[in-house]
Amino acid sequence: MAIIALAFHYAKPLPGTNFDESFLPKASSVRYVAAGHDASVAGLFWIKGLTELGESYLTGREYAYLGHVAELSTSLDTLFYTPYYFVGGVTPIDAPDTSDFSVLRRATRVYPENWRLALYYALRVGRGPYPNRTEAANVMRKYFDSPDTTIPDHIRTIYRSFELDSMQTETALETILNDVFQPRFKKFRTSFYTKILRLLGYKGLIEDYNKDENYQKVKALVDNMVDGKIPPVVVYNQLLAMKRVETPVEPKADTTAATTTVDTTVADSTIVE
Repeated sequence: MAIIALAFHYAKPLPGTNFDESFLPKASSVRYVAAGHDASVAGLFWIKGLTELGESYLTGREYAYLGHVAELSTSLDTLFYTPYYFVGGVTPIDAPDTSDFSVLRRATRVYPENWRLALYYALRVGRGPYPNRTEAANVMRKYFDSPDTTIPDHIRTIYRSFELDSMQTETALETILNDVFQPRFKKFRTSFYTKILRLLGYKGLIEDYNKDENYQKVKALVDNMVDGKIPPVVVYNQLLAMKRVETPVEPKADTTAATTTVDTTVADSTIVE
């Protein structure tokens, strides 16, 4: 354990840009060095990942490695619940990096009775960069007739929304706002501001948080809700009112066909004359 702690202390810091996860060792290699202390080493990697995530907020840069760190930690200790819940909570639903998929998939296998972990995975699969609504529906279908009386009715029937491709923003927003109240996420509330914005249709990385009007509005609403200054239902409705509606692109008129028609008409009139 002393050797592991020393190696961890002198390890290079996790980079905060790009998507190169080569700095993370394979779980099989770490397991060999851990000498039976897999759970302890998993905790060390996870703590370091959260430290880097916190520092990314101070620099204003997006942290792209949380899924990779969680993959390593949960591979070493599959019962390590915190990475499952944390990754599902802070990862934007439409995030292009899908390293969290394997983490959330493992979560549904290890904790099959936890409908919230399953919902995180279903939302990512059903509304992520590569939508697979059939898989999302299959993930949530088993909760329809679950004997667990704590499961909300709309969660029991949510698999139908995926099947019909009618997954509503309201359900996803409700899940995020519930997570905001969790004490474990208190120091990482910034992740929820950006997650809500991307859910409402505001894509892209925000260059300056202090100057972005939409970001500041979401931040003010969420902070006031947590502090008890604004009722959650008011915040919920105001955030929904911010949802961007994509304007459908109208098909271009076929000018070739129109020109041909005009030319034919002119030709016919010439023949008549």
